[in-house]
Amino acid sequence: MPDIQADCAEPCENGGEHRARAEARAASSALLEEFTAYLKALKRSPSTLARYNRSVSLFLAWLDGRDPSTGSGQDVRGIRRDELQTYQATLVESGKYTTSSIHVYMRGLRRFYDWLDRNGKVLVNPTLGFQLPKLEDRLPRTILTKSEMRRLLDAPDTSRLDGIRDKAILELFYSAGLRLAELCALTVYDVDLNSGFVRVNCGKGAKDRVVPMGHKATQYVKEYVRHVRGRFTQKRRDERALFIGKQSANPINPQIVERLIVLYAEDAGISKRVTPHVFRHTCATHMLADGADVVHVQRLLGHTCIDTTQMYTRVAEREVKQTHGKTHPRERDAETVPQTRPTRIKDAYRKGAQA
Repeated sequence: MPDIQADCAEPCENGGEHRARAEARAASSALLEEFTAYLKALKRSPSTLARYNRSVSLFLAWLDGRDPSTGSGQDVRGIRRDELQTYQATLVESGKYTTSSIHVYMRGLRRFYDWLDRNGKVLVNPTLGFQLPKLEDRLPRTILTKSEMRRLLDAPDTSRLDGIRDKAILELFYSAGLRLAELCALTVYDVDLNSGFVRVNCGKGAKDRVVPMGHKATQYVKEYVRHVRGRFTQKRRDERALFIGKQSANPINPQIVERLIVLYAEDAGISKRVTPHVFRHTCATHMLADGADVVHVQRLLGHTCIDTTQMYTRVAEREVKQTHGKTHPRERDAETVPQTRPTRIKDAYRKGAQA
């Protein structure tokens, strides 16, 4: 008589394995949805939501694809620290991701487990004491000189309506050190044209700040609001966004702003790759090079950690050294200085040097 139990043992076992894998996958997906809802409640930006979602989803895909008998299986709630180390090593060895990308993914995963821990969904947080990959201490790749920045700011044709708008955008980028998303999110109620301040709502980290616009930026934003913006909002009088698309009457698209900056940089004869964030880098570098307090620049840019702002001090030092080498009279005379060497060295000096 055939052994029915033996014949169906393997299929039953596989069925149970598949069922357990599906249950773990469903539970993990539900936790990710809850985590995303939590971030939305904190009013995190769409880019932040996408970054965290990508970090967790990549890890869940790795869990789902590995041998279920390995470690703690596919359940995200039972992961150990050594398994996170294995996952990080897998990302490194794949060669698909830079160190910076891996750092972002692991930091997002740590934030996910911190949330699980606070809400009692895990017994042990495996990311406690976990070492993230060390980032290279990189300086901003592109910093414009003061001459280049002047040419760029003067590139828009202010005889045109959209030229006045674009001039106001560029001046505000440079004067206030705004991020692209922050500028595009401004409303007409966020700018105080009398005192020259702009309120940034829900900046990076969902933090608000009030920063000065500077007299040039205030001048052109005022000109834009009084004489141009109303022309662009004739179809939508209830529109609150500060900067409006010329044709759509909708808030200006960030991609349009990026494209305008590239075109104006070309018109200004700047060969460097110029993005909206280059204005922010350049603003901080120029202010520090001209003697601004690093704490004041930190508040302007909205940095949580002053170490982030101090990065620009090193850029400013480099710029000052280059300018010194090009302009100081003694640096220009360096080639004519004879390179002499002492012919006799006294014994006492020789012995002192050896000591």
